[in-house]
Order: sequence, then structure tokens, then C-alpha cells
Amino acid sequence: MNRNRIPLILTLSALLLLLLSCGRGESMGAAETAESDLPVGEAGEGTGKTEKTTTETEEEQMAVIQSSRFGIELPAPGNRNPDRFGFHVEEGGEIRLAGEKFCGFGVNYFGAFAHYWYGDYDDQPFAEAFKKLKEYGVDFIRMPFGGYWTDYYEAFERDPDGVLRYLDRIVEEAEAQKIGIIVSLFWHDTALPLHLGEHRSAMGDPESGTVGYARDYASVIVSRYASSPAVWAWEIGNEYNLDADLCDTSGWNWLNGYPGDEPTGFDYFSSEEMLVFYREVSAKIREYDGWRMIETGNGEMRPFAKASAAASKRMNKETHAWEVDWTKNSRRAFDEMNAVMTPDPIDCLCFHLQHGTGDGSGRYVETMDPWGKTISQREYFAAYKEAADAMGKGCLFGEMGDFLDMNGAPDLEEHFRALIGDIRASGIQIALTWQFQDFTDAGNDGMKLSVIGEANRELKEEGLYPAERAWD
Repeated sequence: MNRNRIPLILTLSALLLLLLSCGRGESMGAAETAESDLPVGEAGEGTGKTEKTTTETEEEQMAVIQSSRFGIELPAPGNRNPDRFGFHVEEGGEIRLAGEKFCGFGVNYFGAFAHYWYGDYDDQPFAEAFKKLKEYGVDFIRMPFGGYWTDYYEAFERDPDGVLRYLDRIVEEAEAQKIGIIVSLFWHDTALPLHLGEHRSAMGDPESGTVGYARDYASVIVSRYASSPAVWAWEIGNEYNLDADLCDTSGWNWLNGYPGDEPTGFDYFSSEEMLVFYREVSAKIREYDGWRMIETGNGEMRPFAKASAAASKRMNKETHAWEVDWTKNSRRAFDEMNAVMTPDPIDCLCFHLQHGTGDGSGRYVETMDPWGKTISQREYFAAYKEAADAMGKGCLFGEMGDFLDMNGAPDLEEHFRALIGDIRASGIQIALTWQFQDFTDAGNDGMKLSVIGEANRELKEEGLYPAERAWD
């Protein structure tokens, strides 16, 4: 991997920029730059400086700056992906890889790093897992580039270089075996504010420790790995929207397992606050990578999302509490909320859906009722694609098909194949099965890997799966 590490050279103009950024609590040199005036997709073509003298060299334009939070070197804002690696969303919403339309199926591999960083460096099960995935015909994964809980941030602050050494190893192995990665930056919405002694509502304040830390961490990760062909896309976090706009200060529902002796209304967060976090993190990504697809990691659109979002805007500002409105979405409200929850510069709508035997019958359910009308799963998937098309953005089915409630069912493979077929028919280009925390291809996991590998081979025959081109 090319880290493009360059000796510390700070021009007078860059130094002034660093001093101005300190007031916002960001990483030094990561404040707004001329970058922000560039249209999405072109950000990072320059160096991120606001002025340039005739004596400045190429090295000076890519000056190394010091992270005030982590004490490690960072490149100044500027494009770290000149070779345009990874997924890119074209105008109109088509997702391409290496300039070609891409359709395909991948897997979620949560534990690749999340279960590796705190263990023995030489114990690297992901290497064998990547090999197995390639044998099945699966060429990309989704995984967090961080831990699940506060202990990860504690470890990262103690020894960032040591933790990054583990991440480097995973990315190097992915490059060697040609495995693409959708990188999720901040998996669990509780971990970061809790680590900093803040409430989750701090996501809505750009000056909060939570948002400042997120900007700094995103700067570290994106600047370090944007030049790697193994990184195919960036993701903000995992299913934040499913916790947004929920509030109950009487029984403290929806704070299950939330630590602290005395929870408050500020431990809940609104979708409006969540969107501040999304915008701040995605803008930071764009400072270093103006090309790759960015998606939210959102779960399924809540059936009452519009009403609950409106209710949270009527919160008591002193207690940060409100009464949830459970009024069901219309189809129009569904489309509106998908647009609201995919703010620029995020260029890909994301949703997750793990349905199966939800009616208690033990039989697979292929219908749902998202807006007062019973529709098929294919129609529901197509609704997300249509919402994305209306925005001119991509559409990613980030988690699907875990079928955990159907283990042992004789017709499981039949329904999984039908699911894959309905995703293809809906027009959604990319989907990933929720496969495992730690890799296994035993039982149903092996069956699903076989089915999606088969689907990828069919797509390749149709000229729609140019995975190998990602490494050119």
C-alpha cells in the first residue's frame, strides 16, 4: 500500500489554516478548505490549500500535518485516491467499478478486524477466510474499521500506531487476495459518545467532542487507506436510523443495556441530530477521497419514520424528550424520508432487511406491509431502488438474508435463491448477505456462499461483474 508519507513541510498559509482549525477541535489542518467549494466527485483534485506560491513544490502541497488528538501524522486534506479506485456513483445513480457498471453479491464479515485488533497479531483467520471467499466466487465484503464498544477507542488513543498495524495487515491481505472492502467507520452509535462522556444527542452538535472525534478518526482512516484498491466504498455507521427519533423517559425503553446510573432524554437522539453527524463525517471523507461511493449504513426505513421525525422536532429542549408519533408512512413519505436520510455528499441510499418468519408461523414470509398495503418483497426492494433513482443516487442492500430463524428449514435454500432473484429483478445492483461475525462456511453459511457465488458468475457472464477490473 502506498501511504505517501512525506516529511513535515508547512507553508505559512498552511500554518494559518492549522491555527484556525484548532478552535473547532478538529484534527489540525482539517478545517474547511477550498475543497468544500468543489462539486461532489471532484473534491480532492487539489491539495486542500487556499493559496499557493510559485515556490511551493509538489511535496509542500501534500504537507504532513500533526493530528492534535491522536499524535500521529496525517496528510493535509487533498485527494488520496488519484487512481479512482473503488465504487463510483455516476450521475443518475448507476454504480460503477473501474468505469464499468457493477452488479454483484458480497458478504458481511463483522469480525475480520473487530475480533482481531485485541488479539495476537500473528493469529490472522481473515487470510484463510478471504481465500475461501474467492473460491466460492465472492469478491467483496462489508466490515467495520473499528471496534464495537468503547474499549476500542481507549486502545486506539493509547497506541494508534499499534492498532493501525492490525488494520494495515488486513488491507494488505485484501490487496494480495483481491478482496474489496466496504469500510464502515463508526459501527455502534453509542460507543463514541459514551467513550467521551457525552450523550448520543451530541451527534447533533458540530462542536461536540463526539463529532470532533469522528472527524479526526475519519481523517486518519480515510487518508491512510484511500489509495488502496482494496477499499471499494465508505460507510458512516451501522443502522443509526433505527435508533433515531425514539424516546421514552418513563420506562427508558430503547436504551437497553445503555450504561449509566441515571439516563436522561439526551441519551436519545433525533434523526435531525443524526444527519448532522452524517454530513460532518461524509464531508471529512470527501476531503481525502472525492471519488468513492459513500453510504450511510442505514437499516430498513422505519414504517413510522416521517411522523416520528416530525415529533422529535417538538422535543422539550430542556429535557430533550418528546412523545413518539407512530403514524405509519405513506409511500410518498417513504420516498421523502429516504431522501432526507441520504444527505449530500452521501451518494448512495442504503437499507438493511432481515425478514423471514416474522408472522410466527415458522414459514418464510415473502410479503410485507410498509405503508398500509400488502406488497411482495420484490416490490418492496424495488421501492428502495425507485427512491434512490429519484435522487440520482446509488442503492445498496447492505444486509440481507441471515435467515437465522430458519436454520434447519428444508426449504431454506429455495427461499434464499428466491431472495437473490428478487433483488436482481428489483434493479438493485449490490447486496450483501449478513453472513457471519467470524468466518464459517459450514451448513447454511456454505449454502449461501455457493448461491451468491453462482449469482456472481452469472452476472460476470452478462458483463455486469467486473470485479477483476478493480485491481488494474
